[in-house]
Amino acid sequence: MTTQTARPRFMLCALGIGLASLASLTGCSKVTGKPKPENDPLVKYQWHLKNTGQAVFSDVRPVPGVDLNMGTLFEQGITGKGVTVGLLDQGMADADHEDLVNNMVLPHEHNTSSQPAVTMHATAVAAIIAATAGNGKGGRGIAPDAKILDLSANVPSNTPAPRLVNRRTDDQAPLFLPYSLTQIRHDDAQLSNPEQTLMFKASGNSFLTLGPNTTPSLCAETTRGSGVGCVSAGVDLVNSNPLSVTVAAVNALGRKSSYSSTGSVLWVSGLGGEAGSQRAYRLQNETPAQVQQLPAAAFEPGIVTADAPGCDQGLHQSDSHFNALDNGSHSAIDPHCNYTARFNGTAAATPTVTGVAALMLQVNPKLSWWDIKYILASTAKKIDPDRTDLRWQNITLDSGWVTNAAGHAFSNWYGFGLVDATRAVTVAQHFAPLPAPRFSAWQSSISKPVAIPYRSGSDGYSTISLDDNLRCDTVQIRLKTTHKIPGNLRVALVSPSGTRSIVLPALTLLMPAPDGFVIDLLASNAFLDEASKGIWKLQVMDVLDPSSDGNAVVTSWQIRVLGRPAS
Repeated sequence: MTTQTARPRFMLCALGIGLASLASLTGCSKVTGKPKPENDPLVKYQWHLKNTGQAVFSDVRPVPGVDLNMGTLFEQGITGKGVTVGLLDQGMADADHEDLVNNMVLPHEHNTSSQPAVTMHATAVAAIIAATAGNGKGGRGIAPDAKILDLSANVPSNTPAPRLVNRRTDDQAPLFLPYSLTQIRHDDAQLSNPEQTLMFKASGNSFLTLGPNTTPSLCAETTRGSGVGCVSAGVDLVNSNPLSVTVAAVNALGRKSSYSSTGSVLWVSGLGGEAGSQRAYRLQNETPAQVQQLPAAAFEPGIVTADAPGCDQGLHQSDSHFNALDNGSHSAIDPHCNYTARFNGTAAATPTVTGVAALMLQVNPKLSWWDIKYILASTAKKIDPDRTDLRWQNITLDSGWVTNAAGHAFSNWYGFGLVDATRAVTVAQHFAPLPAPRFSAWQSSISKPVAIPYRSGSDGYSTISLDDNLRCDTVQIRLKTTHKIPGNLRVALVSPSGTRSIVLPALTLLMPAPDGFVIDLLASNAFLDEASKGIWKLQVMDVLDPSSDGNAVVTSWQIRVLGRPAS
């Protein structure tokens, strides 16, 4: 669904599909009453909601405290009531699922060839956000009284656009696409609309492989054991859009999930888990040698959520033996195969953040899209706090945690950190609205071409002076070079305050560029709240092979800042 700058307002609360933006008119978002007693059988295994180190469906127990910090929000009646969340996935969620049927805006239209097929992926995502609580079935959503509007369905044309949309991402090709071919341009009028739809988007699962159907050998060869991710999340241009919240994944041990793509375009992290296997169950249909070859992450907890119903589809099928839940029809906990403990990926982490945003809108429907982003960032938890710079042959390929001049800690692996539901909701309740953001004009470098140095920390810089006096939100750049092997290059941006952001690590997988490497759009969120005015510096450096393209230069670059007027 295309985002809209204006939305019709209807009295929808009586129908159970009230949008948070309507709350001031209808009163439907008030926190009233208490939720039903918790009797959902799988809630105790949903470590992303409450993690005490309990036994879950894996051989490895989660580390206590690695959760969304839901606290007592549910007991207080903060359940997403009155908020509608859009779902944009591959295929449709099963609107007839026993744990979703009460929270889907649109019922499932059977035998309608014009609609996409129902998929387990969309069903699992919808349930992470809004699985019904207290019905004695399955688990519970983060916002169990929110409504899900499936945008893959035949949505009536007069349906108001939701304030929040959870969008799946596909694994990206290893190249930067031309900005002019995308649909992500938004003018200042759209950006200044507080009710503009905010997209929650997965960063991607390309840290180790190009995709689920490829082997990791190409990525391992490209990254040379350096520890960088195979494909940067920055190659997806939508991740550089300020109307997107790009989400990375954290596992149950409190570290980046093995697959989670990294980059300066990240905003925050959610909980995506790992593969959720138990050896005793996998040995039912695999040999000991096969099980022995599986990576350690295979036996760490996944996310417990709804699956496509029935034992002939989804992750939990009659012939599957992965853990005590995903054990075919033999599962005493779920003999009808309606649930799974194997869901993972940045697409699992993203709805954990979307669900928290729905709670925020319930308690304060007046929040703008930029308020929501700012609160999520400023209340996030610094996860894996001891992560240091990633060094390879005495070169820093990527930064660990960097604290910028405004005091915000940022990481290319985690963004501003793991989302904290209680802190975010508490701040949201009485949040003073931020001024509307605006873009500065694109500013271009006017110096002569700059040679790309080999492994020199002091060479290869080009500067641009910005006169706009803004507090930074997102900083975007464009770049043109004559270098033909972009995987050799590390690109870093330095703010007037001295904060350094590596916007593109070296040794990632990028297609050769016979006509010269070009980045049409790339963003960094590392400069949040810093002053934009002053000298910005860009450095492009070859870290691998000085003879590969020794005469290469940066021919030009541009920068613009989305920010708020500095007080």
